[in-house]
Amino acid sequence: MKKNKSLIIGISLVSIILFIAIAGPYLPFVDQELKTEGVRKMDNGSLKVPAFSPSSMNLLGTDSEGRDILSRLIMGTKEVLYSVIGITLIRYLIAVPFGLFASFYQSTSRLLDFYNKIFSFVPIIFMVVLIVNLPYIMYSPHRTILVIVIIALLEVGRVGQLMQNTIYTISKKPFIEAATSIGTNNRGMFTRHYFPFLLPDLIVNLVLDIGRNMFLLGQLGIINVFLVHRIEIVGELTAEVINDSNAWPLLFKDVTFDIFSKPWIPIAACVAITLAILAFNQLGKGLRQLFERNEVRYF
Repeated sequence: MKKNKSLIIGISLVSIILFIAIAGPYLPFVDQELKTEGVRKMDNGSLKVPAFSPSSMNLLGTDSEGRDILSRLIMGTKEVLYSVIGITLIRYLIAVPFGLFASFYQSTSRLLDFYNKIFSFVPIIFMVVLIVNLPYIMYSPHRTILVIVIIALLEVGRVGQLMQNTIYTISKKPFIEAATSIGTNNRGMFTRHYFPFLLPDLIVNLVLDIGRNMFLLGQLGIINVFLVHRIEIVGELTAEVINDSNAWPLLFKDVTFDIFSKPWIPIAACVAITLAILAFNQLGKGLRQLFERNEVRYF
């Protein structure tokens, strides 16, 4: 543990993120109501409209409606974590049994290979944009759940094949051959010989996937695809998409304009997402080093 710097950094950063998600909204400097501000009188007597640049009053500045950026990031932390962890857990709950059966049944293996090829021939971001902008999903009252499930399902094949490859690697270990030769049944083979070596790899990949999903949500935010929105009727025949979520990617909503006139808005979101990705990547890397060291000691 002392020499495992990645694990220490990962645990520290993830702990900070969890603290912000749980206790952050109750910190005294956080504006839970995210009040808007129309006009602010400056020290020289002039009046200024938002967005306001970073200052002692707003450490990270405000958005175009005068809402404090730091408060928005803190208030949105829990929502972002729910999203990325939800996507990851759904994906693994489906992919792990899929990969497990594919390791022992040829028909399931062919199905997994077919599934993976269908959804991996183009980058996942293009598949997500193509599917979630379908009218049924776009205007569904359950859009958030549908988008989370869709993102999870698109990479079930990739995770399932990782699982299958790991099981195949374990099956070539000498202790598996020894267990087979003494007549160990399938249940005993899995619980005593496969599972103890499969679990560490599963945990590492799951943690790394959380960071991967965080990056994907950031990419989707840049092209104005969000998990949460609501539809409001404007006039008689016009519907307007309203995004009032506090999730970090929403700060990328007007990135092509803000990056030149109000750069602190997208930069704040970019830094938050980058630190979160770094946290889970370092945690995954540290756990891998820890498990590999324990495996060497075992043998």
